[in-house]
Amino acid sequence: MRKLILPSILIISISLISNAESMRKLIISIDNQVIEFSSPPILKDKQWLVPLNPICQKLGLTVKSEEEQNMLVICGTGDSELCVPLQLNTDVFHVDGENYTKLEQITKPFGYGIYRYSKDKIEIIQPRQLATSFTLPNLNDIPVRLQDFRGKKTLLYIWGSW
Repeated sequence: MRKLILPSILIISISLISNAESMRKLIISIDNQVIEFSSPPILKDKQWLVPLNPICQKLGLTVKSEEEQNMLVICGTGDSELCVPLQLNTDVFHVDGENYTKLEQITKPFGYGIYRYSKDKIEIIQPRQLATSFTLPNLNDIPVRLQDFRGKKTLLYIWGSW
């Protein structure tokens, strides 16, 4: 009897873990405002895929379809005239009538930063909110980059003897 109980408990535990993994919900925010999705982000191969159009709309980007070339093109508006092609079935996946892609495919080319609070909570940081990147030596003459401290509370103490 004991021999049957242990494998049963193991099977039930594995089943519960896989169900919990599939029920995780990704929360994405911009300027501390959570983005609401009509189609939720999808966890695929331990990587989140997000609906393309809602993210682009919130970031002020336009999405154009180039069907004859089997791609979508994301273009900046206003000051940014940058356009980024995304290949269908490689960069963009069509699921249940919605186009999905990795968040980095949208944010990185346009200079947006991504701050991960946890596996399931992400803040998109607009370029104007990022400090200029610089490197300075610490007290031991080891170069330290400001971006190494991203996400950590940092006191920047500037002193001069002039």
